[in-house]
Amino acid sequence: MAARLARLVYRMMRFGMKYVDQGAEFYEAQHRKQQVIHLKRKAAQLGLEIIEVAAAA
Repeated sequence: MAARLARLVYRMMRFGMKYVDQGAEFYEAQHRKQQVIHLKRKAAQLGLEIIEVAAAA
């Protein structure tokens, strides 16, 4: 994590990029997406298939 932060700070300073806080919702969405990818990969290793179903409103 420290190395990733160091690279981000370096790029911000080197190329003049601005920091934009994308919020907790963005982080949560990314985390859920990664979890789904991980579960699909694990299921495929076991010979199973995951089918996504839309959440009930």
